[in-house]
Amino acid sequence: MKKDILILREKIDKLDKKIVKYLEERIKITEKILDLKTKLHLPITDKKREEEIINKLRLLIHNPILKDSLEEIYESIFTLSKKNFLLQKNKLFKFKKVGIIGLGVIGGSIAKAIKFISPDVEIYSLERKDKDIELALKEKTIDKTLPLGELVNKSELIIIATPIDSIIPIAEEIANSYQGGCKIIIDVGSVKEKIVKKFEKLNKENLDFIGTHPMAGSEKSGFKHAKVDLFLHNPWIITPHKLNRKENIKKIKELIINLGSFPILTDAKTHDLIVARISHLVFLVSKLLFIYAYETNKKWLKFAGTGFKTTTRLTSANPLMHSQIFINNYQNIKKEFELFIQFIQKNKISPENCLNIFKKYKKIRDRLFERKF
Repeated sequence: MKKDILILREKIDKLDKKIVKYLEERIKITEKILDLKTKLHLPITDKKREEEIINKLRLLIHNPILKDSLEEIYESIFTLSKKNFLLQKNKLFKFKKVGIIGLGVIGGSIAKAIKFISPDVEIYSLERKDKDIELALKEKTIDKTLPLGELVNKSELIIIATPIDSIIPIAEEIANSYQGGCKIIIDVGSVKEKIVKKFEKLNKENLDFIGTHPMAGSEKSGFKHAKVDLFLHNPWIITPHKLNRKENIKKIKELIINLGSFPILTDAKTHDLIVARISHLVFLVSKLLFIYAYETNKKWLKFAGTGFKTTTRLTSANPLMHSQIFINNYQNIKKEFELFIQFIQKNKISPENCLNIFKKYKKIRDRLFERKF
């Protein structure tokens, strides 16, 4: 029996190799089509064509589960092909040597995106025992590890992608290790006011510390969950201080665009107010909803379906990262939470008004977050 399983697994392995090979070939052909469509000023998405493909393939399928899942599978393939094209066309990468400190989901995704867009860019990380660094080296996403001083003085751009509480100490070490040349240092922390104030103090003529925050992430952590396309079509906020050089802000804008994101400039204080509402409050409500359901009657959780699981997904996010966010932006989050409670109490949803409210905000949300692909 065990031998039969091994024989069948070998057959699956062979099929999987063919599937992957054909998918890569399909992506390459689609890239050529999308390039031609761009030159002809045609939209890259053709819904009618996509529906025709799915309908034709459905006729060939006998397995009902596969038939029902085919649209979802092919929507992923269509999206993958478009993401590949959109990132591949971004070739104007100004930096040749980049140091990334922290290779979790954000730092790892930046490294992967840079290597995908411009494979000749040298990417360094810190020389230390770390499973994320080891995996990034194994996958050839980074080129080598260096001691901090050497990383600072070799890199043109340094990205600090560590938990919030370590950003300022690392920035201070970078400033102390600096031996000359023009360097830009950015962070990707999600609370900015305290960091940007420190960055302004550390700034030197050729050592420019710029605060940034990509509005993208995952409830999962570590390099293994990093994605090349994580930033595609998501905002990336820049929070400059008065000593930042205009030409360096421009370079960071170009970097953000190359990674598939779009830059937005605002001051650090405003940034922290905004993210308290549209990011940190969302995490808190997600967490509280799960805690409420669990603590009041955990037996009922066996009835939970996709709605509850999706809404409380952020509860599974990195506890250390989110506790640091909560502590560093506590006053803004507290204020937003109180305003949210007041809003709920003031704007009652009843059997009489629920349909109109649900319809109204469905339309608004659908329009605001319309699919990009």
